Amino acid sequence: MRVFFKGQGLLAVTSDGSIDFTCDDFDAPLTVAQRAYLRKKCEIDIPRVFWRRQIHGDNILVARGGVGASKGCSDADAYITDEKNLPIAIRTADCVPVFIFDPCRRVISLAHAGWQGTYKAIAAKTARRMQEEYAIQFSDLKIVLGPGIRDCCYQVGEEFCDYFPSYVKERGGHLYLDLISANRDQLLQSGVQQANILDSGICTCCNKNYFSFRRDGAKAGRMISLMMLV
Repeated sequence: MRVFFKGQGLLAVTSDGSIDFTCDDFDAPLTVAQRAYLRKKCEIDIPRVFWRRQIHGDNILVARGGVGASKGCSDADAYITDEKNLPIAIRTADCVPVFIFDPCRRVISLAHAGWQGTYKAIAAKTARRMQEEYAIQFSDLKIVLGPGIRDCCYQVGEEFCDYFPSYVKERGGHLYLDLISANRDQLLQSGVQQANILDSGICTCCNKNYFSFRRDGAKAGRMISLMMLV
């Protein structure tokens, strides 16, 4: 497990490939094994999380009322909350989890940024939604770009040159997409400070300690990225 924030009333982590967080029932609690894993790694009991089906879109939910309130919510790829002890979570196997924290207003958010979400600027839109809901200042935000597929491995087709003209590079006769730089630049353009953006530097496709759909196909499991005010 990679821990990005722990202490000062905040927990933000991404699991590795040692346990599969694949989920078909988004209203169900975590399995016994998943709950035990989080309890051991995070030193806190997390019986269930606030998450919905991810559809590679730009729908953003404000999580209120505890984890049970997620039942019946619309599909979404980003979550925001200022509630304590309300764990928000996404699942990934190459897409980039984007952790956003405002230490001044005590607001957190977590966004799921695959290529489609990145094209729709999901991370920057989530930051703007935080401003709308909680009057945050972009300059206060702390960002972590979690484990995801990097431009070393993310080979794409020519159509991506139209989607991401500044972020597709040719190497060895193939084209590769840099999702990390695209998300970083979108956040910078929103007013986030460069010094406040941390890149985990982990490529899920290169690093076999993580699940990767690009590497393993349909048999790939899913990591969980989780964030909670405590």
